[in-house]
Amino acid sequence: MDSPPITDAPERRWLVLYTRSRTEKKLYEQLSRSGVGSFLPLRKVMRQWADRKKMIEQPLFPGYLFVYVNERERIQALESQGAVKYVEFGGELAVVSETTIESLKIAARKPEDVRAEESALKLGDPIVVSHGPLAGMRGRLMEFRGATRIAIEIEAIRQVVSVEVPLSEVRPIEG
Repeated sequence: MDSPPITDAPERRWLVLYTRSRTEKKLYEQLSRSGVGSFLPLRKVMRQWADRKKMIEQPLFPGYLFVYVNERERIQALESQGAVKYVEFGGELAVVSETTIESLKIAARKPEDVRAEESALKLGDPIVVSHGPLAGMRGRLMEFRGATRIAIEIEAIRQVVSVEVPLSEVRPIEG
């Protein structure tokens, strides 16, 4: 889920809002209705109950919501029901780059292939997906159970997103 930012005003930036447990979707909808730019990456997961199985959408990063805000909107978002606090490191707000948000949006186009990994990113070759449904996505090359995976580190919340991509669809980033 994502909502476009209200404007591209230079004072807006992507921040990470920590939410109450299982309130990410409600908070996202509330912020969208009030005009606050936000992004909630989702993934599809098969859930099994005693009587049935069902594919559901869950937040890729449980407990976190990305917001694109200026100072007034930052306070408005924090005062919303379900918001807890902003992620900070060393007393400074954790700011997520536009490139990272765009990469997450590209990955969210195929939510069934996306998962969050809490382990630290192992350094690999920087790559970009050259074609296919994830074209333009940037990350680091990792081998995972014999399949090529792109891993993107979301530094602000110290998590890694990885998606499976055929080797034929990636190329190294020159540079």
